[in-house]
Amino acid sequence: MVMLFAVFMVNNTSAGFREIGGYVDKAEDRFVRNVWNFVKEYQSNTNVGSHTWKNTQYYWAHPYFFTGSSHAYYVDAMDMVFCSGHGSGYYWQTNKDLGEGVNFTTASPYGDLSNGGDIEFLVIESCNTVVPYPDDHSYRTKWSSIFHGLHQLVGFRTLSVSDNGIPNRYARKLKSNGGIWQSWFDSVNDERYWIFNPTLDDGAPYPGFASAVVYTSTENDRLGSYTATDPNGTSGMHSWWQY
Repeated sequence: MVMLFAVFMVNNTSAGFREIGGYVDKAEDRFVRNVWNFVKEYQSNTNVGSHTWKNTQYYWAHPYFFTGSSHAYYVDAMDMVFCSGHGSGYYWQTNKDLGEGVNFTTASPYGDLSNGGDIEFLVIESCNTVVPYPDDHSYRTKWSSIFHGLHQLVGFRTLSVSDNGIPNRYARKLKSNGGIWQSWFDSVNDERYWIFNPTLDDGAPYPGFASAVVYTSTENDRLGSYTATDPNGTSGMHSWWQY
């Protein structure tokens, strides 16, 4: 198991690089494994379509990575972020012992439009965090706090089981230029098909039901090519969910 957490604060954007960040809830070892199994696929320059991707941040998470003035050096300095930890609706934990986490309904705006940020894709592997339409009809308004150039948010709408093949499988699907949210759903389904397990406490089948919040214009974004026009606010925002 890899326990090295290092940040390389080199700005590769001018060189044509896209940067991937990995942030871990300081709670359980499985969350370390989840994030590592994704970011390890991008430790060297990885060409996907017309873009080159590399993991440049791998860190224990803190709330200030996601909100406040410092977030521009962390989540919003990356092009794609993969997180793992405990969660609940619109919330992701960063440190269990300190009782810290991020409320995304009041977090800083992410993306190019309001503060010169950079992130396009945010993946949160946790229970319940990525709330879609059928679970909350006002989801657009609540997610609009962070969608100011952010293209897609993916995760789970139910309880979820991690420490399995999902992160590794997802990373490889993306390297093959699969769609961002589509590859996430496929990775969750693949895990469900390969491993038998009883249903979870909320009735969802192992390993949980995936969800995503996207825009019509970003529907088919992938690492190799994604829309150059950054979306904003709630116009065109919709959700996908498994059931």
